[in-house]
Amino acid sequence: MNHLGSSQRRTTSVMTAEQHELERCKQENARLKQLVVRLSEIALRHVAESAHSAQNVPDRLSEPPKS
Repeated sequence: MNHLGSSQRRTTSVMTAEQHELERCKQENARLKQLVVRLSEIALRHVAESAHSAQNVPDRLSEPPKS
């Protein structure tokens, strides 16, 4: 009976290790999602600033030079 008890404990231990790995993966996934959100915010801010800067450029600068 000791053998069965030992085997059962090892299975529980392995399951616990797998559960820890699953939890670690979930946390990493959440962290990566936060990074994607932050990166998206930065990219959108950059696009908005670029569009705003383009609106502030005088028309004469956007025309081709006259020869």
